[in-house]
Amino acid sequence: MRSRNNTKRAKRREARKAARRELRLKRLKRPLIVRILTVALQVVLGAALFALTAALIIDLVVIGTTRGRIMDAGDPRLAATEDIDAVIVLGCSVRPGGVPSAMLSDRIDAGIAALNNAPAKLLFMSGDRHDYYDEPGVMLRCARERGVPDELLGEDPEGYSTFESVVRAAKAFGFKRVIIVSQKYHLYRALYIADRAGLEAYGVNADPYTYSGQTFRELREFAARIKDFFQCMFSI
Repeated sequence: MRSRNNTKRAKRREARKAARRELRLKRLKRPLIVRILTVALQVVLGAALFALTAALIIDLVVIGTTRGRIMDAGDPRLAATEDIDAVIVLGCSVRPGGVPSAMLSDRIDAGIAALNNAPAKLLFMSGDRHDYYDEPGVMLRCARERGVPDELLGEDPEGYSTFESVVRAAKAFGFKRVIIVSQKYHLYRALYIADRAGLEAYGVNADPYTYSGQTFRELREFAARIKDFFQCMFSI
């Protein structure tokens, strides 16, 4: 009985070997261009898988190292912070006629609340100003309309990107300890940049509700985190 089973197993092994030999022969018989394209495709797919895995790891690092410092404007931890140089409100889109977008308006409100609840010296508006477009100017006007006195207001009109806004806060304006105000999905990156720029930074979430088009923003922000991770590595 054992001999018969051994014979069957041996036949199966031989059949598998024969099948593999036949498959190799078929591959060798394919035109050279097909073989080259097959190898090239395997290399491309392998590189893409490696890049995606690396990007996911970077994203987890950026989020994981900053999420514990994001809070709401009324969080008691905010009042417990000390010697905050500025509450930095990051700019975003302004509509024609100087009307702040819903996201920007919410950031301004959260910034004012943070200024009132934390021992901060300044409400600092950082955004893009060029030609007829003026994010910090609109932000300052809205803050004044909401009761913030001029002596508590500051601006950086050269905050053309999140990276520039945060790095300039440290390098151009000399801030050491700051509160950064934006929507939560955006704050992970801003706080990571702040860490790399030598700032002690906390984040205040300006998300009173879910915005339309948020899925697209999340995808774009994923790519931006990867970009700024490397920009921090090579530019700071």
